[in-house]
Amino acid sequence: MQKKLSLWMLIAFLLAIPFAFYLPELAIQVKFLGTYFISILKYFVPFLIFGTITYSVASFGSNASAVKIVPLTLGLYLSTTFIAISYALLLGSNINFNTGEIINLSSEIVASNEVNLGSTLSVLAIDLTNIFRLISEGNPIAIMILSILLGITIRFSGKYENKLQEIFSYFNDLVLKSVNYIMFLAPIAIFSLFSNLLATIDGAIMFSLIKFILLTIIIFLIYMFFFYGAIVKLVTKCSPYDFFKKIKEPIIFAFFSSSSSATMPLTLNTANKNLGIRKEVSSFVVPIGATVNMDGSAIYLGLSAIFISQLIGLELSLAEYVIISMTATIGSIGAAGVPSVALVMMTIVFTSVGIPIEAIAIIAGIDRFLDMFRTAINVTGDLTISKVVDYFNKIG
Repeated sequence: MQKKLSLWMLIAFLLAIPFAFYLPELAIQVKFLGTYFISILKYFVPFLIFGTITYSVASFGSNASAVKIVPLTLGLYLSTTFIAISYALLLGSNINFNTGEIINLSSEIVASNEVNLGSTLSVLAIDLTNIFRLISEGNPIAIMILSILLGITIRFSGKYENKLQEIFSYFNDLVLKSVNYIMFLAPIAIFSLFSNLLATIDGAIMFSLIKFILLTIIIFLIYMFFFYGAIVKLVTKCSPYDFFKKIKEPIIFAFFSSSSSATMPLTLNTANKNLGIRKEVSSFVVPIGATVNMDGSAIYLGLSAIFISQLIGLELSLAEYVIISMTATIGSIGAAGVPSVALVMMTIVFTSVGIPIEAIAIIAGIDRFLDMFRTAINVTGDLTISKVVDYFNKIG
């Protein structure tokens, strides 16, 4: 389903170009289709955050044999995700992606989101007196904090643990299936929003998109080979060249499949046979990585936020960069089970810093192409962390 959906989103993206060019008046009128889709998706976002994060945290380390390596594994995955988005924001903030004029999307939405920025910052300050009000308002960071705390509580709830995990498993499945069905409408939304956008702006946005794609790929490759290579060399004392040579099969498969889950059997086999990682380590670290390791997506989210903010003339402050880092890092927990995960997480990140989520239509059409690179990075990260955890487990 994921591949077909991505293909239809790409087709919708391409069809929107001639439609906006030959029928600009009609392109403006069909915007309501995309607006309705965005409204529905926004309604499910709080439930999505709550369900995926609570269940994932509650189920971590439920296998007794894996308890010893849980803190190290999760710590490494979340640390690399935070480093990834920090790296993206640092580089992206010094790049001018926009080659044309500033786009005016929706001043009303920007204004309404700016009002909520103070609420987001209050959560960063751990203002517990307001957290329940913020949760009722659908504030993403507040919901993430509640979900993590509830997940930890369930994990250590004794005899009620299994039953509570089962309840949240059903809830999580229900939310994911609902979002899955909603995402079937994504191509229609992309077609209406992007055609409307093209009908109301100049063609310079296409040059900006091309520049964004090329620079994003370069930033992806630098992180993948230099950052992971440095970890392998400095921590495990292995040759980065030998490491990448041994894991080339899962990287190639991940690139063309765009699915960490589909690559998992090959990833596990490579970890055990090619890298010599013990099965008790790889059988835990790799599946966890498929759930929480989102380094590629984190880089993409950071660069996308900067790219869109430049297109619409919205200056991001240091506090908003921090918010992007936090939402992308914390939101990575459990998000890998979501269809078109990057687009859904983009909704969360954009909402947190006042970027109109209608702007997602600008890059939704190229998401499938960049997803190939993101997945390759994620799988490389899974094998890198597996190697590191195995190394520390041996010497510990």
